[in-house]
Amino acid sequence: RRAGSLMNNAGGTTGGRLQLSNACLIKEPAFFDSVCNDFFRSGPTCHFELFPSTTKSIEAFVSLLAVEAEQRERPIRLLVPSDAHYCWRNIMNSYETHPYLHHCPVAVGSDDAHGLRLRDGDFVVAVFTLANTVSGRATELAWFQGLLGHVSAQGATPHVFVDAALSGCVMSREVLDLRADAPPDGVAALLSSAFGLVQSSFKDFGLSSLLFVDDAPLECCAERAAETGLAVTVAGGAHPLIKHAPVTSIPESPTLGFLLFAREYTAFRRRCFNTFAQRLESAIPEEVEYQLRPLFPLLHVEFASEELAARLTAALVKTYSLITIDAEPNVLRLWPTPTNHDVADAIADFFEGGDREGQSDSYWDI
Repeated sequence: RRAGSLMNNAGGTTGGRLQLSNACLIKEPAFFDSVCNDFFRSGPTCHFELFPSTTKSIEAFVSLLAVEAEQRERPIRLLVPSDAHYCWRNIMNSYETHPYLHHCPVAVGSDDAHGLRLRDGDFVVAVFTLANTVSGRATELAWFQGLLGHVSAQGATPHVFVDAALSGCVMSREVLDLRADAPPDGVAALLSSAFGLVQSSFKDFGLSSLLFVDDAPLECCAERAAETGLAVTVAGGAHPLIKHAPVTSIPESPTLGFLLFAREYTAFRRRCFNTFAQRLESAIPEEVEYQLRPLFPLLHVEFASEELAARLTAALVKTYSLITIDAEPNVLRLWPTPTNHDVADAIADFFEGGDREGQSDSYWDI
């Protein structure tokens, strides 16, 4: 454990920001570059910081855009598709009267963006959701690429922010083949060129939310572009990402060292996910009509029978955390983690609870 790692732990301080010791892990260039390279990309203009939650990470990112817009004295437009997390809209409501930062909601699948007035050189940020908090689905890739193309055709410069909050501490680009809703190569291209990325770990470890930004396009960060990582004192000399954030970032915690094992953890989660899917296939009788749809970190089980899905959900909901959507009543949404594989046993018990002789039970009497 490094000296100073407990100097200002995640509980924060009542007196404001506390200066970090030079011994803190986050100020080690090798560690900083390793984390950026694993989750985002490494480089002199790439930065990451920890915040208490996804909402606080996005608040910090939007605050940075507001500062940039004020310095440029030109509009920055934030395109927020309808499938984005609700916190985007809540946060942008507080900037409703901002003279330069403009919130532009767009419905997925629509041509709403065609009504935007864009000029040559306009700075536009479009939000791509890798896994929606409720549905688990990604933003429709072909539509999103068309959105970026329209922005470029107007002479504006599009930048992509990827909301991968549900990925937790897993390297997003390493699990794209475990998602059935978008071509892995296309999403990988978005990730590799993204302007920003957020990943949150509330389902993994106590690291809260990681926010990554490549500040190369930002004028407000130009003076700091040559610095290595966040190797600066938090009090007074922080990167603009921290300096202008409405909430103090989470200081160093010993658990931060877990990020050194991101590759190993990602491989572990892949194995667990695939193992769970295999157990689930064994638990559901062959005669049941269903389809497994992997949407890592979620797994959708789409049944042909809406009644079966409703009964199974009712049998599991008291013990397991399930999300149901009225628009998809025949889909059972599961969140496979290394510690909840027993849900497969519960599903097997559900189907084994009756017999084929007409007993009134969970499955065979449907």
